[in-house]
This record gives sequence, structure tokens and C-alpha cells, in this order.
Amino acid sequence: MELGVVGQVRRYSVTHVTDYVYSTESSLCHNQLHLRPRELAYQRTVHAQVEITPPPDYRVGGVDAFGNPVEFFSIERVHASMRVVSKCEVERTGLEVPKLAGVSLRALRAWMTDHRDVEVSEATYASRYCVPHEDFERFVAPVWDEDADALRVVLALNQRIREEFRYKPASTHVGTPPRLSLEKREGVCQDFAHVMISCFRTMGIAARYVSGYLLTQPPPGKPRLVGADASHAWVSVYLGPLGWIDVDPTNGVIPALDHITIGWGRDYADVAPIQGVFVGGGFTALQVAVDVLPIEVGS
Repeated sequence: MELGVVGQVRRYSVTHVTDYVYSTESSLCHNQLHLRPRELAYQRTVHAQVEITPPPDYRVGGVDAFGNPVEFFSIERVHASMRVVSKCEVERTGLEVPKLAGVSLRALRAWMTDHRDVEVSEATYASRYCVPHEDFERFVAPVWDEDADALRVVLALNQRIREEFRYKPASTHVGTPPRLSLEKREGVCQDFAHVMISCFRTMGIAARYVSGYLLTQPPPGKPRLVGADASHAWVSVYLGPLGWIDVDPTNGVIPALDHITIGWGRDYADVAPIQGVFVGGGFTALQVAVDVLPIEVGS
């Protein structure tokens, strides 16, 4: 079941630039990309392209195990740097926001047992970054009520993370365990998503990691900073008869028109924008800039 699509439509131009500069030359690299937006009932890709410099010696596109667009490429000659530029235009339609899931948490577990499939199962068990632990059970205890409507509990946990965690860039790294983020009560959107997913899986509820972009509005009267946007992450929770519903613990909201979905998986490792291996290269300097610009529909 999917949530109902409503009339509002917005269109965005997204540019995602990633630069790698090596301290010594690399003779070979193999990479995987999750940069093309996913086609959904409420999201349509008008066009998308990914430019790679130097041009790859091998490149192929496809779909990964989660249904996300994916590309693989290799550069099989000496190179001192690499640039990946993803440009796309995406049309986003609004979704009808439900008030209730229609099932309690207790009933939801029974529903999951009766209607279990691969998509739900893979979002229920431990993954590379999201491992159930009693620390997460203690954290959710104040908002957890087995007999309460499941959506109300999801929104309560979403708001608790928003209120109690501090958004602090550079305070964590890709491999920071969610338990450490929970202990410090700080991190970035990836950390907040991992904490929330770990909470739900600890309590036996399926949750998955969503990778995408978010239009960041500047403060009133301030100019928009080019490159100020970044890849964003949020969470999708399985609510039985309601299906999957997205929640954004970084902002304490249900994702709406300003959220653009690239893909989803068990955690960040499944949908990292760029990941791979290289031979040589020494130390790598990495720079990433993401720009999400609203454009007029029909322009």
C-alpha cells in the first residue's frame, strides 16, 4: 500500500559534485554510484546524467537489490584526481499525511509475522551499522506504548531525536556506531537515521535508511549559499496496512515536497552516494558540494 498522492508539485535542479585528489597517483579504481533519483509514485526524474573525469574505461548501469538505480565504473589507468558530477531535474508531488496507522505496535508485530516478505525482513534484522541493543530500548522507553497507535509512537520518537540530539557537522564520520551517537546525543543526519533505525529494530519493527536531498532554506533576509546543501538521510518505517512511511528525525517532520529520494537500503552502506576501492593514491582529499535549486514547473 502506498500513501495517497496529492496535487502539489515542485520541480528541482540538483547538482552533486564530488572531487577526489590523491597525494600520489592511483593506477586503478572501481566505484559504485547511487546518484540517480528513484522513480516513485510521488517522484519523477525529468532527466539525469552523471559525468566522470577522467572518463571511465568501464561503465555500466543497473538496479541494485533494493530496486535503486546504481552504476559501476572503473578507471584503469594512472590518474591523480577524480571528479564525479551528477546533475538531475526531479519533479516531486505531495503526499497525503495520515493521522493514524490503524494498528498498535503490538498488532503491528503480528501483522509483520502474517505478511512477512523479503522487503520487510531485510529491514528488521541487524545490518552493518544498525545493530539492536538494550541501549536503544532504554532510549525509546519514555515514548513507547505497545497498545498505542504505531504512527503516533513513530512520530513521538522522531520528535524526541529532533529535540534531544544536536546537529554538529564533523562530530562523527561514516563509520561512527549509532550507540556512540546515542551516547553523545550529537551527529549529522546519517547518525540520527541510524539511531532511529536501531531503535525500531531493537523493538522488532522494520525500518530502513533513505538517502536523498533536502532543499535547505536560508534564514530570512540572508542569501542562499551555493554548495551549502548536502546529501540528506531519513528513515522509512513499516506500518503494516499503512505500508511504509518516511520520517526525518533531523528535522522532526514527515518528509514532504522538499525531500528528494535517491534510494533506500538497510543502512548507509547500501546507498552511499559513491563508494569503491583504488590502488595507490596515498592520502585522499575529498570535497563534496550539493546544490538543490527550485525551478518553475514547465520551464
